[in-house]
Amino acid sequence: MKQKRSKRTRELTNNELNRLFERFSRPMVRPCINSRQKRSAVGIAKTLWLRLVTGTDTEENIYEDLRLIFKDNHDSNVAVGSMYFFKMKSELTKAQINNLKKHYSDERNFNRLEHWEPPVSIESC
Repeated sequence: MKQKRSKRTRELTNNELNRLFERFSRPMVRPCINSRQKRSAVGIAKTLWLRLVTGTDTEENIYEDLRLIFKDNHDSNVAVGSMYFFKMKSELTKAQINNLKKHYSDERNFNRLEHWEPPVSIESC
């Protein structure tokens, strides 16, 4: 009789989470030319990260969040939404995204997001 393997994955470390966020946010943060732009990009990326890791990143939710950020700037809303779906999200594999969702489905890990500061260096501008 074959033994069943546990589908339980190990918990992600802070270094792994930071590395994944850096990869995820790279398309938005890399083009920034000053610290103000970079801070804004990291803040927006953190909002999109929250949607991604909670599995609530539907088109409707993403564009609604972006409407709150960019107000009536339709071009910015569409540009960042497209960047999210076609560049940022594709920086991670499906397995990595699933592991992130599993990690943050633990209430303790999810609650740590409130005080989490992304690892992206703003001083390097």
